[in-house]
Amino acid sequence: MEKLKLGFNASDLPAALTNNTSPNDICTSFYFRQNDAYYLLWVEHQNPQYRENEDSPRYTISPAINEGDDESPEIYSDSSKEVLLQSEHVSKLIGYFSG
Repeated sequence: MEKLKLGFNASDLPAALTNNTSPNDICTSFYFRQNDAYYLLWVEHQNPQYRENEDSPRYTISPAINEGDDESPEIYSDSSKEVLLQSEHVSKLIGYFSG
């Protein structure tokens, strides 16, 4: 399997990304904060055949919750809220942060 490429540099985004991927995760994830709220950025493999679901978009941003504290965050997806972005294109991801 080819190595995952994010398709962007973290410096391209105005938010500090922290790796949130667990060893058993197929999809890479990062969390970030904006306006005192937590969010998750999920990055699927660039090759759809290596994704758990080939129909999943490459980039997804969803609201998240911190079940820990600021010193030791434990960030999880907040499934009670709507997904904010789903796109196959990095330009839409970067646009999300610009808009």
